[in-house]
Amino acid sequence: MADSYRYRCGECGHRTSWGSESQGEKAIEGHYRRSHPTVVPGGMVEFRKGSSGGGGGGCLLALVILVVILIIASQH
Repeated sequence: MADSYRYRCGECGHRTSWGSESQGEKAIEGHYRRSHPTVVPGGMVEFRKGSSGGGGGGCLLALVILVVILIIASQH
């Protein structure tokens, strides 16, 4: 999930590059200090759904396999 977050400036639409949550926060705060020094940092955070580790699909698959194994084992 290291590359799951991107921050967008609420004043000018500037976007940070994809990175960790803390990297994005630091980047957008730096942008506001340089470009909008009198404005409190705002904007929005984007979350990339298809990034590594996101979504929990692997956990769901493991859970389904475990349930199937338990069902098969309980029938014997």
